Amino acid sequence: MNNAGLLYDLYRAVQNSNIDDVERILAQDASLINSIHNKVYVADGLYLPVNCAALHTAVLCKGINMAGFLLNSGADVNLENGDGITALSYAITRDYNANMVMLLLNSGANVNVPDTQGVTPLHCVITPTYSNVDRIELLVSRGGDINIQKNNGRTVLHDAAECGQKDIVEWLLSRNANALLRDNSGKIPAHFAAKYGYKDVMKLLLDRDHSVINLQDNHDQTVLHLAVLRHSTLLNGGTNEGAYIRYDEDGAEYIRYEERQLSEDERLAALRNSAKLIKMMYNHCGINFSLKNANGYTVLDLALAIEHDQHGIAEHLQEKRLLWREEQIKIANNSLVIIAENKEPILKLKPDLEKTDADKFLEKWRELPINITEQILDTLQDDYLGTFQQLNEERKVALGEDSIHEMI
Repeated sequence: MNNAGLLYDLYRAVQNSNIDDVERILAQDASLINSIHNKVYVADGLYLPVNCAALHTAVLCKGINMAGFLLNSGADVNLENGDGITALSYAITRDYNANMVMLLLNSGANVNVPDTQGVTPLHCVITPTYSNVDRIELLVSRGGDINIQKNNGRTVLHDAAECGQKDIVEWLLSRNANALLRDNSGKIPAHFAAKYGYKDVMKLLLDRDHSVINLQDNHDQTVLHLAVLRHSTLLNGGTNEGAYIRYDEDGAEYIRYEERQLSEDERLAALRNSAKLIKMMYNHCGINFSLKNANGYTVLDLALAIEHDQHGIAEHLQEKRLLWREEQIKIANNSLVIIAENKEPILKLKPDLEKTDADKFLEKWRELPINITEQILDTLQDDYLGTFQQLNEERKVALGEDSIHEMI
């Protein structure tokens, strides 16, 4: 019998958990134990997996005794199939079997081996329906890298945030997972929490680093942009494509993956949860209301475009924006005073003919009463006030002449 025939017999024996037959076949050709089976065979009702080695097949068939025999017979525990998947990834994702996982780990399975999509066993743990903190903890204890990124740039924290897995997010953050890593679309985990409406997850991420409130993705969307867009979609009777909808009714929280039109009760429940998320976010300090998405819209612009919203998202955001403007005016005024004070010794020595408009502006600014300077600054657009906020957060004390020229 040729090797192809022996390989076919090997996989049938593995699927049937016939150790005697496997031992007999390997005695004829020991190399078959790590050979990849790259054809589909259906025989006697048995489906033989494509692109798998014997160990992969044993794991898929839940044959722990067979897996142990193969490992003792020289099976490579880290062998990748045609898609780059190891036996451990299959054990994690296909009807999780704790004994099988421990067998593979104790046999030297590498928890950081990525498949052709960059997915590692850690990524495989995350699902929208189960909180598997214990599995994450086990893999990390065996050297799992919680910050490793898939080909699309997403980490385990991205996936956990997208699935609304609060317990896993909390555990990852407690282990210093990087919450600011961006995927290929420029999104951090908080963007996914906002996009799919997970208030508790968003709170954890905001508490970890308040700066996430203003971070923009490749389309210049902040977490508030995404949350308001989702609210608008729900209000109009739909969901985002393939949205994970978390419901919170009478203290009970549950999750469902949606790719369909919601019933009216489901839509209203999701809207209530969406409003709670946005309220929690806009009550957060440090929002920059001047930030615009790639289409040129601020969060308030998006909210004002929503019609018949009984939750009053736009009205609340308008109130927050007015408070933000008042604060930004004070920040801008203080910044200009500091700049003027710092430049005063230089300007005194500078001939009048050499002074720029910005120089003259700074000289006069300190002489004006504060109520006048604040009135002047109140005429500025949000964009310019947002610039002052950014500079203040970065602890800069000078805007530079070019920036001042733009504002006067």
